[in-house]
Amino acid sequence: MRRLGTVLLLVAALPACTGNRKPPAAPPETPPVSEAPPAPAPTEPAAPVRETAVLRGTVTYRQRSALTPEAEVQVELREAARAGAEPVVVAKRIIDRPGQVPIAFELPYDPAAIDPAADYTVSARITDRGQLQFVTETPVPVLTNGAATTAEIVVAPVR
Repeated sequence: MRRLGTVLLLVAALPACTGNRKPPAAPPETPPVSEAPPAPAPTEPAAPVRETAVLRGTVTYRQRSALTPEAEVQVELREAARAGAEPVVVAKRIIDRPGQVPIAFELPYDPAAIDPAADYTVSARITDRGQLQFVTETPVPVLTNGAATTAEIVVAPVR
């Protein structure tokens, strides 16, 4: 019993012994060392920014029919075919849900891709619910050799 009393006394005294102790002092704070700013990373030459030009116009047809909300218009700017070669597509734009005709379009293209001595045309096609409905029968000349910088494309029904 005497031992139990001694142990209880020690346990009771323990908080009193540690409560008066101060925590160890933190090391003094040292001022930050000022470093020279890091040298800028070597920069690569910036990639040349390509200019873009925009061909604007409208696509229309003469039939009295409405397009559905699933319609899609595709407009292409092409370099006219040279003898024995396929025409080169310079720019292409797809317009989802175009609404009703006339359908305005803007077709961005790289002016550096345009050869002033070549001929260029723009054409369009309209699909509706996955079916080809209208196409350009005669592509419209644009951009070079005195041709306009805007286009009014008239498409005809597919037969």
